[in-house]
Amino acid sequence: MISVEELFGEKVSFDQQKFLKVISRNGVSGILFSLEKSPRRFSQLMFETKLNPGILDRHLKALIELKIVEKNSETYELTDTGRRLILILQQLFRVFK
Repeated sequence: MISVEELFGEKVSFDQQKFLKVISRNGVSGILFSLEKSPRRFSQLMFETKLNPGILDRHLKALIELKIVEKNSETYELTDTGRRLILILQQLFRVFK
C-alpha cells in the first residue's frame, strides 16, 4: 500500500491525517452528498444514509470539528469548506467511473 507521504510527496501533518481519516470513513460521503442537496435534520440524515444513530452522531461530530459541517438550531448543513470538499469528491469519483 502506498503511504500518504509517497502520494503527496511531502510529510503530512497530524491535522491532514485526521482529515483524511474522517472523510474516508464508511458513510461520510453519503452524509456530505445528502447535505449538498439542502440542510437536513438528524433523522433525515439517518434515513437517507441508513447509518445507525451512534455512527451518524460520531461522523457528524468529527465533521463539525473539522468545520466541514455546522449545526444550526435543528439542522446540519455544509460550510463553505464542506461545499469545496464536495466539488473535490465529485472530481475524484469521476476518475473511477
